Order: sequence, then C-alpha cells, then structure tokens
Amino acid sequence: MVATAMANLSNFVFHVIVSRLLGPSNYGALGALLNTLLVLAVPLGALQTVVTKAESARLHNEGHGIGLRTSLSRAVVAGVVGTGILVVLSPLVNSYLHFQSSVPMILLAIWVFPAVVGAVLQGVLMGRLRFSAVAVAAVVGGIVGRLVFGVLLIELGFGLDGAVVASVLSQVIVTVILLVPLMPEVVHSKVKELGIGLRSGIHSILALGGYWVLATEDTVLARHFLPAKEAGFYASASTAGRIALFLPAALGMLAFPRFARDKGAGPLTRSTIRWSFPATAVLGLISAAILLVVPSLVIEVLFGNSYQGAQSAVRILGVEAAGLGILALLTYLHLARDSLDSLYAWLGAAAAFVGIELFHGSAVSVAFVMLGSVALVTGISLAAAIHALLRNPIIEDADFVEKHLFSSAAEIQSDVDLSIVVPYFNPGAALSKHVAGLVEVIEASGLRFEIITVSDGSTDGSPDTLTDLFPERIKNTNLSKNSGKGQALRVGLMQGQGRYLGFIDADGDIPAMELLGIIEVIRGSDPDIITGSKRHPSSVVYYPKLRRVYSWGYQQLIRTLFHLSVTDTQTGLKVLKREVVREVLPLMVEKRFAFDLELFVVARHLGFRDIIEVPVVIQRRFTSTISMKAVRGMLLDTLGIFYRLKVLRYYDRSTAISDGRITVADLEIKGS
Repeated sequence: MVATAMANLSNFVFHVIVSRLLGPSNYGALGALLNTLLVLAVPLGALQTVVTKAESARLHNEGHGIGLRTSLSRAVVAGVVGTGILVVLSPLVNSYLHFQSSVPMILLAIWVFPAVVGAVLQGVLMGRLRFSAVAVAAVVGGIVGRLVFGVLLIELGFGLDGAVVASVLSQVIVTVILLVPLMPEVVHSKVKELGIGLRSGIHSILALGGYWVLATEDTVLARHFLPAKEAGFYASASTAGRIALFLPAALGMLAFPRFARDKGAGPLTRSTIRWSFPATAVLGLISAAILLVVPSLVIEVLFGNSYQGAQSAVRILGVEAAGLGILALLTYLHLARDSLDSLYAWLGAAAAFVGIELFHGSAVSVAFVMLGSVALVTGISLAAAIHALLRNPIIEDADFVEKHLFSSAAEIQSDVDLSIVVPYFNPGAALSKHVAGLVEVIEASGLRFEIITVSDGSTDGSPDTLTDLFPERIKNTNLSKNSGKGQALRVGLMQGQGRYLGFIDADGDIPAMELLGIIEVIRGSDPDIITGSKRHPSSVVYYPKLRRVYSWGYQQLIRTLFHLSVTDTQTGLKVLKREVVREVLPLMVEKRFAFDLELFVVARHLGFRDIIEVPVVIQRRFTSTISMKAVRGMLLDTLGIFYRLKVLRYYDRSTAISDGRITVADLEIKGS
C-alpha cells in the first residue's frame, strides 16, 4: 500500500510539474494522450489479471508455481505485434485529438513492448502474494523513470515528446525490476506452463476495458469537444480528482489475489471485503471532501493560478474519483467470481459517451455527466455484489452433514433420545462445572443422551478442563479458529445422534436445571421446536430496562419482517426434532448471533410451525450496554436473512446442496 501510494504520488507530482512547464494547451494534449494510452493498454491489465488468477488458484490447489519461458516468449511476440498495430493507427488518433505530430503516438507504441512482458511478470508475482518486488518496481519506475526523466527531458527542450519518453523509460525500469526475482525460474524452469483459457482472457479484457474506458474517456472527449485551454483545465481537474484513487488503488491490488483464491465466493473473500470495501470508501470520500472544501487552494498549490478555471470541475471529479475507487474493487470481486457483473462499467461508459456528446458545453457539464455515470454503475455493481455474497452461503464439511443429518430418524443406528450441544469461546473455569451439571440433570431424568461440547477456537485452556469429564457421555470438539457461535452450533448439531437435537449456552446464565422443562415437553408431546423464552410469563430474569428496550425493539422488527409468533428468538436454550434439523441446517447461512433467528425463519418457511416456548430462570445479571458493533452486525445479518427469504427465495428448497447453491469449504477440527 505504501509503495503504491508513493508511486501514485510521484505520478501526481509528475503531472503537477509538467502541467506548469507545458501550459494548459499542451498539458491538455498530454492528458488526452496518456488517457488514450490507458484505454489501449487495457489488454495488458487483463493479461495481468488472468495470470494472477491462474497462478493464485494453481498455488492454492496444487502447491507449486508455473513455468515462464513460453509465457514470456509469447509476451514478446504480442508486444511486437501491439507496437506495430499502434504505429499503423497513430495517424487516426492524431487526427481525432488534433495533434500536430505523430511522434508522441509512435513513442507510446514502443511502450507496449515492455508493458506486455511486465504484465506477465507482475501477474505471477501478485498471484504468489510476493508484493515486495512489485512495490519496488512501482516506486523506482514511478520516481526515477517518469518523474526524474520527465522533468529533465522537458527542461532540455523536448516538451511533449520528452514527457512521453519518460513514460516509456518508466515502464522499461518496472519490467526489469519485476524480472529479477523470477530470472532463475525463467532460465531453469521445469514446471508446467501457464494455461490461460480464452474465455477467461476475453472476460478480463472486457471487464477492465470497460472500467478504464469509463475512467478515462472524459479527458479524451474533452480534448475533442472543448477549446484547447478549457480541455487543459479539465485535464488538471481530472488529475487532481485522482487523489481520491491513490490508496483505493492499493487496496484493490491487495484484495484481488485473495478474491481469486476462492473464486470470489468463499470465506477469504468475505473477510477481505469486510476490510477493503469500507477502507476504500472512507479513503476516497476523505480525499473528495478536501477537494470539495478547498478546490481553489488545491489548484493553486498543484498547478498554479493559471489553472484556476478548473475549480468547479475539480469539486465534481473528486467525488467521481471516489466512486471509481469503489467500482474498481467491485469489478475485481466480480472478475474473481467469473461473473458478467464485472462488465457493468461498459454501461457507465456508454452513458458517459452519450451524455458528453449531448452536454459538452463546458468542463463542468462534462464533469457532471461523468459523476452521474459513475454513480449509476457503482450502485448497480454494489447491488450485484451484495446479491452474490448473500446468495452463496458456506456450509462446512457438507459430507458430514449428509452422513449425519440427511438420513431419516429410522436410519440412525443410535438409541440416543437427546443430544445437547454446548458451544463456547474462552468461558473460563465455569465451563466444566456447568457441563457436569448438565450431565447430572439429564441423567437423573432417565433419558438416553449425549453432550457435545464445541470450542470455537478457545485460547484460555478451557477445552482441557473437559478432557476427562464423563468421557462416556461427552464428545469434545475443538475448532482451530474462532468463527462464531452459529458456526460452533452447526458443527455440534452435525455430530448429534439424538432423536432430539438442542443447545444451551456455556456461560451458566441458564442453569442446567432449565433442561427439565424441555424434557417434560418432550415426554408430554412431540413438537417441532422447544425454545426457552425470557418473555414467558413464568420466566425469572434479571433484565435491565435499557436492555429490555433493545430486546423489545428487535423483536418488533422480527415480527414485522418475518411474522414470527415466537416472543423471544435469542435465548440460548433450544431443542429441535431431528427431522427439523435435517431439513433446516443445510439451508442456513449465519455463523454468529443471528443463527437462532435464521433457524426459526427457515423452520417456519419449511412448514415446521409447532413451536412451544418454556419459561427460563437466568441467574446472573445482564450488562446494560451493548456494543454498537454488535448491534450493527445483528441488524445487517437480520436484513440478510430477510433478503434471502423474500428476494432471493433462497430458502424455497428443502435442501440447498441438491440445488448446487452451497459452497463447500474446508473445516479444520482438532480432536474429538
């Protein structure tokens, strides 16, 4: 991130200095030329993306790298061909952009050769998460190549041509640095060669092409439609606006290989999007806010007073650039998923082109068209990403689910009446006493039972306190990492052999004696679900008023969204018939505190509506405060359940595995 920020900063300083040296008219020409370069270089970015995906997936699945000699040979051939094509097309580009000489376009054509080779090299390094070489190349190439040589050549009188030569030298330096750590492999490689599918390559070219056309076409069209000086104002405003893309670009670089590891649908993608999306949005908006508040100061400091005509446009383009940062991250996410959702940028590019054709009276009107176009496609792409992430839940160890839960009760070779799961995370010394109490209470009732304890990545030594505790009655499972209460419950329920399967909190707030009410109901009737309720008239609960307000508000939200008749979904004491668990669990997504709510929602949706609430006694006093993070997470998970129920209709099937909608991921379980 630091290296990318430094490279972007050096590039920005290059524009700042060169804009002063060339003046508005010539700088407008340079801006159009460099943006044309970005559009023409889209296949290179696509090539890098495809190589990154292929190498990342290969290492993840097979544990070794790729050979490079054949790939680099093909890159050299492609570079030569690309250079030739650009030389042939240069007269057409010169005419459209009103250039007086064909030299700048020919120089940029030469840039293609090292750029193609560099794209392959950088793709391999990115796929291997070897960011150091990429970072060094970005910094040295940006500072030494473009900035130093660019300023030097312009000062020596080469003008626009000198600025373009600096871009070529910068790319040569980058490619050489990227080649150094891979040189032994290029010379001695015996590993099988990289295989890139045609479909994947075309998809990446189209996706990144749409993004870069949208991001750069405004400067090119401004050069075509606006007077030379005003086009220079627009180019400077666009460059200033790109401040909002500095760090978001680095975040996208870090995120994409991680998206690619599990094809944009697994746990690594979810954890990556949790930090990369808010960070991208916040960083972009902070930069945009600066440009909105002090545009005059920004223009004066960066470009000088002769560019003050760019003030109005820079306010708008700062916000637009923040949107582009978010759109870039989402495009990479959709690319990792191999989804056509990654092509939405073309919609924005088309809208921008039509809008600028119709409204190109001034730099401000062009900027507003760009802002509207970027906002449109960013919103659509974000909605598609949310839809995809909610549509692709993860159920760990599906074979285990199928073995233990997809059989009817008659097929289970077990005489167990009741299986109770006890999930826990760092509960301390109270755990063993509570579990021992559960054994004593159920044993006294005469039921045939088992207790399954599941450590959700505990680090306080509490699993050791259960090692020798009633080994004939207790099964101990230790998850290697903390994944949430819901996930621990899922793992425990998958192991249960009882005719009824249930769970109770491990902290002892709900005493073991409360199971007697559950057992009484089991013997007296045959309900689908039995649940403890703090709101039962006979319940005895120490419950602060503020906490009551929170709970009441949440229950009203649940009643409104799901029409549940249950008065309390969150009390940690529930027992379900095996048939209910067998049908409900494969469809469930939530891993944390919304697990209980989703259980009720899915069960009701599948027709299991015989629910009995029993009173509970909660011994210890609740705290009166709830963290805002927990509240936010609970609300988001609740809305996610509603979205899957009402919009995606995800819960309409009695099994999701047969429908192919559940992603199977590896689950690390230690001990048993």
